[in-house]
Amino acid sequence: MVGSPRLVSRRRVMAGTAGCLVPAALATRAARAAETSVIVVDTVSGPNFQAFWKTYLIPKIQKDLGIPVRYTVGSGPTLQLQMKSWRQDGPEFTLLFVKGLDLSNMIQSGAELEPLYPALAAQIPNESAEPKEFLASNNGVTLDGKGLIFWRAQFDLIYNSQFVKTPPKTWKEFYDRRKEFEGHIGLIRPDAGSGGGRAFIYSFLTAFGVDFSQPFATIEKSAAWQDAWNKFRDFSKYLAQPVASSPPVMFHQFQTEEVWLSVYAQDYTLWSTAQGQLPPTMKAAPLDVNIIGTSNAWLAVPKVDSAAQKAAAYQVINLLLSPEVQLEMLETMYQYPGTDAWKNAPASAWQKIPPVDQAESHGIRISNLQAVTFIQQHGMDYVAQ
Repeated sequence: MVGSPRLVSRRRVMAGTAGCLVPAALATRAARAAETSVIVVDTVSGPNFQAFWKTYLIPKIQKDLGIPVRYTVGSGPTLQLQMKSWRQDGPEFTLLFVKGLDLSNMIQSGAELEPLYPALAAQIPNESAEPKEFLASNNGVTLDGKGLIFWRAQFDLIYNSQFVKTPPKTWKEFYDRRKEFEGHIGLIRPDAGSGGGRAFIYSFLTAFGVDFSQPFATIEKSAAWQDAWNKFRDFSKYLAQPVASSPPVMFHQFQTEEVWLSVYAQDYTLWSTAQGQLPPTMKAAPLDVNIIGTSNAWLAVPKVDSAAQKAAAYQVINLLLSPEVQLEMLETMYQYPGTDAWKNAPASAWQKIPPVDQAESHGIRISNLQAVTFIQQHGMDYVAQ
């Protein structure tokens, strides 16, 4: 290098300063990008809806809103642990897409979530189309507006019409005809990650007299609780063995004709049938007691999001609750909308599933989280081996 010592020294300082500015500028740019992007963690979707996120929802969000989306699949308990260490303005995820049980457990544990309803009616105007009675509580846990429903789930009797010509119409009929279906009744383990088995048993116990509106301590001491469990233990002698560890395992049992009928989510069943993952002769029909809402998908926003992250998350939520997105979900995924968009659905939408009001007329909501936890932890103790 040519020049005086002072000039050489100044050049070195300037070069060093410029070298520092490059990574600093990049870091600032990356921070701004992180603030305006939305990182979604999904604890509720099966393979069907994970594909819907990747092929429809994410491209639509990025096209319509210009907001980058990063998407990952997680589990509720793990996510709940992660949330305890999240710092203000530095969450690992900016939008939570979670199952109802996860949301209930998060709120009960004191997880900090942003109140969305009705506080953010201006930022999320489409939340006004949500069913108010669903937003008040979930699994008996008061929500205080911290969750919005994206889809509503419906459980029904699902059956292979090749083997079940006249499906039972009530749980009592199902119980009375149990020998007719011996070894061919499907159940997902109640301690599985999927809530299908828990919903099955909760419906069964309700149908045989358990009143879940009472405190769990009262329920446990009641004669109805003991009698209903005894009936379930007897009914379980006719289940297909082994009891399925997950929905894909039970669906495989349907494919191999080991299982002929079960009680499970109609949306995932019909979508899987359309994909060739279940026999083409699969159908769904209501029983007198069915669970609605046990596998609802909920949207929630961490309170530790930065202001920019929250603003982006609210835009995404509003788009997800738009009539266009909700009807696309109904018509292609057989998934009931979280809003009242179904009222404007074309008649073709009801060729395979009943309208929402008809489906919910024979449905009940899970209202006792302690009972669900008991079923999850002890349900298999009542399954005859």
